Amino acid sequence: MKRLLKSLATIALTLGMLLSANAMDKPTTWTTEEGASVYYLNLPELPILDLIIALDAGNFREGDQHGLASLTASLLVKGTKNQDEETLIETMEGLATSITAGSNTTQTTIRYRSLTDEEVLTPSVDLLLEILKSPRFDEATFNREVAQIIDAQKARLDNQNSLASEAYYAMLYPGQHLGSTSEMLVESLKKLTTDDLNAFKERYYHSNNAKIIIVGDLSLAEAKTLANRISETLGTGEAQPAIDETPLPSKGETKVIAFDSPQSRIMMGHPAIDRFDPDYFALFVGNHVLGGSGLTSELMMDIREKQGLTYGIYSYFAPSFLKGPFTISLSTTNQDVDHAISETKKLVKRFIEEGPSEEALTRAKNNLTGSMALDLDSNMKMASALLSIATYQLPLDYFEQYADNVNNVTREMIQAAFKKHVDVEKLSTVIVGGYQETP
Repeated sequence: MKRLLKSLATIALTLGMLLSANAMDKPTTWTTEEGASVYYLNLPELPILDLIIALDAGNFREGDQHGLASLTASLLVKGTKNQDEETLIETMEGLATSITAGSNTTQTTIRYRSLTDEEVLTPSVDLLLEILKSPRFDEATFNREVAQIIDAQKARLDNQNSLASEAYYAMLYPGQHLGSTSEMLVESLKKLTTDDLNAFKERYYHSNNAKIIIVGDLSLAEAKTLANRISETLGTGEAQPAIDETPLPSKGETKVIAFDSPQSRIMMGHPAIDRFDPDYFALFVGNHVLGGSGLTSELMMDIREKQGLTYGIYSYFAPSFLKGPFTISLSTTNQDVDHAISETKKLVKRFIEEGPSEEALTRAKNNLTGSMALDLDSNMKMASALLSIATYQLPLDYFEQYADNVNNVTREMIQAAFKKHVDVEKLSTVIVGGYQETP
């Protein structure tokens, strides 16, 4: 075991260097008989397999049973019909295999890593299939997980940033899944049972709702055999309608939440774009200049460096299948809240009217294209990148074309995209802190 762990440590140290030459290779794709979409990339330099099974079983599918998707994913890897939680952990440790699961708004993802030596890989894959086929969903483990989540949600009441984020999304997406609150989650968790987990798995954990990402030291024939075994284990189920949730028009309202702190947390924004919007790259590059590039962004240089109103301010777009928000987030002293908001809006207006300078745009492009190699410097990062391609049905050469897509963005494209998708007058604002509204 010690020798195996030492080998894994050596592999981890050298992985980034060895993968750089393969960072732009195109994947091979196919569809299994049961309907799973498979994306495969051969990286033979190291004896490692990274695999992701992505299921259309995210939080959006749970309806008003908030927490069901994440609980199902969590308990999936906490015991099988033949192995309790402790035994399963020991089995994975003995094989130096990692199997984890989690959910977000749109997907449940099961992530698997193993050495590709046959003596390890064969029992390791068998273990993965056992988890997929017959999770234990133990009652005691279920109750423990529910209690931990409820305790964590209560702790959010003491976290200024968590309060701001929850109130912000509830304001932007009222009555919708993106706007669900911790209170809604806690009330739902109290009603859930292990039967609900089994029913959720039976409805959504199927090959025709799945994408299988395979990256590592496997031949194409071996990858096809592995994908077929996973697909057969998952089987087929009822096809699901496309994820869709149309946000209401932003009202540009303001909500203040009292919190005992010398600083106030501010979040402002409105629903903007989904991941399929043709203006994605113009907004992505433009926002890097505006507020996405750390200390060199225009928001940081003005609101922090020039005016001293905050230690940190940033902006971002959060597109997915759903129309995610454009957001600006900062903290400032309670007495400076109004001034900081006013100056931030003034800067964003100016950015929309004038666009970035050519110098700032060039710097942003260089930064974005130069950092891409770091975003693809491991097996798992490559697998995650392929998952993005699969999820949003991007071109297979997406990462080959990434630099061109970034470099082709012009000042005029950024101005037009921001004018279309960002309206400063409709930015809704949440303020959490000791700020007092002016009468």
